[in-house]
Amino acid sequence: MTTVYIVRHGETDLNRLYRFIGSTDHPLNERGIAQVETLREPMSKFHLDRIYSSPLKRTMMTAERIQNGRDIEIIPVPDIKEIHCGGWETLNRDEIEAKWPGQIELWEKKPDLLHMEGGETFLQVQERAIRGIIDIVNRERGNSIAIACHMLTIQLIMAKLLRVPIRDVWEMVRLENTSITTMNIEDNGDFEVVRWADDSHLPDELKNANVKIAGIHNTSFDAKYDITDVEGKHHFDGFAI
Repeated sequence: MTTVYIVRHGETDLNRLYRFIGSTDHPLNERGIAQVETLREPMSKFHLDRIYSSPLKRTMMTAERIQNGRDIEIIPVPDIKEIHCGGWETLNRDEIEAKWPGQIELWEKKPDLLHMEGGETFLQVQERAIRGIIDIVNRERGNSIAIACHMLTIQLIMAKLLRVPIRDVWEMVRLENTSITTMNIEDNGDFEVVRWADDSHLPDELKNANVKIAGIHNTSFDAKYDITDVEGKHHFDGFAI
């Protein structure tokens, strides 16, 4: 059995301002650093053979807190980077709507139809991210690993594993900054989501009152695919030897 802990990075200033950060390489802000510091205690309880990370600063800084001074290699994996937003990078929803009318509505309601100018589609991100995850799992059969990653990338990975259509990717339970998703993967392709988006290590003052997605300012959210849909046993042929 292979155990995987997928961890979302901490907050950046562009997250705080609801701007599209995508592949822009911003570090964690002061609050984000405080958030990732809270990972040290829960992640130190887990034996880890290796840590994989998106190569961007915000995820590498998160991976270093997961490492917590232990002699564990951190390996950057470009395939699990966040979506490249092209011309949208660093803009907010009003600026995007002014330049590309109607595109924000696709982002929120029909992401499977969206192709940001100069950027990636959601399907392109999902395909490369799944390729990256399969490669990591194949390299680490029988081991225990952590992966520092990004909200949309994680959502797209899990949507593929759980057979959730890309159109519904925003309808899954939200991932708080530094939340930990735990999976156990068998060599026959069976896997169990043991815990989805666990943020119990975060004190209330470091949690977000709003749904922190660029352009989306929800203060409440009812997931179409809730914890009962996500946690539990599933199968993914791509994990099978």
